[in-house]
Amino acid sequence: IPFNIIDTALSSLKNSQSFISSGMDIATKTALDLVESFNDEEDVNSMEKVMLEFAAMDRDLNNYIRAFEETVNQVKREKPEIIPDLEELVQEKLTAIESNNSDSDLKSNEKYVYFMDQLKEMKKQC
Repeated sequence: IPFNIIDTALSSLKNSQSFISSGMDIATKTALDLVESFNDEEDVNSMEKVMLEFAAMDRDLNNYIRAFEETVNQVKREKPEIIPDLEELVQEKLTAIESNNSDSDLKSNEKYVYFMDQLKEMKKQC
């Protein structure tokens, strides 16, 4: 198996995490601007929903990367004579990881927690 190709793909996948992080930063700034300009509470609430969507994307991407890495490392360790179906193995691992997901995971996302703290502080000030 050409693991260098797999490693390159995994590296690209990890790079996409920065896009999610940037989106969360932008959503936080937007929500704070909305509070500061005394916009409708509904607009601010919609930004919270956006943050939860970003948190879900972040969790899903991290789960996939973890499943991918664990599967590839297992195959590297075992060095089977017949190359297994990596896609199927990754999907099995991902399903097992995702079975532990809950909505509370999203609300404990570091950037979501920061967002909520900043929002609370800004509301106090305004």
